[in-house]
Amino acid sequence: MEYLLLGLLILSPMTGYQLQQFIKNNLALICSHSAGSVQTALAKLEKEGKITASETAEGKRRKKLFAVTDAGREAFSVWAAQPMQADRVKNMELSRLFFAGLTRPAERLDAIRDYIRQMEQTRGILCGIRARFQQMNPGELPPGIDWPQVLRFQGYTIEYGIAAAGFEINWYTQLLHELEKQP
Repeated sequence: MEYLLLGLLILSPMTGYQLQQFIKNNLALICSHSAGSVQTALAKLEKEGKITASETAEGKRRKKLFAVTDAGREAFSVWAAQPMQADRVKNMELSRLFFAGLTRPAERLDAIRDYIRQMEQTRGILCGIRARFQQMNPGELPPGIDWPQVLRFQGYTIEYGIAAAGFEINWYTQLLHELEKQP
């Protein structure tokens, strides 16, 4: 969570609420968007000197605007430069499939149908995010960042999610058809 927040704050200073809403609307499939997890990570980053907070007033409300520090940028750069770890990607739901032979046939069929429904919903959410990204105009974003490159790699992430959801939908649909023929 900390590195995700650092990356977002490199793009633009934000309040805790803005960070939470951005994660909820764009990254909820990657990590939690709960206020508690965001606030806990922000407090840790501030204590470590990786971000700063400045109070702003908006009407009668006071808000904390968070910005990344040089130390935060450096920590993020070190983290982002590390090779991706294939062994870090886990799908714990596969353990349910692994033990599905211990359940009643009707229960496993229902579980697979529900999983397909969830993956279709996930794919729909990602397609909505992709549509919002495609409407973005990098020229309207704050200067100082290579927005076409940022948006390019964010787009790759979205496309990966859509493709992964499509794969799972197809694979589990084939499994469902097989199990409907021979439970």
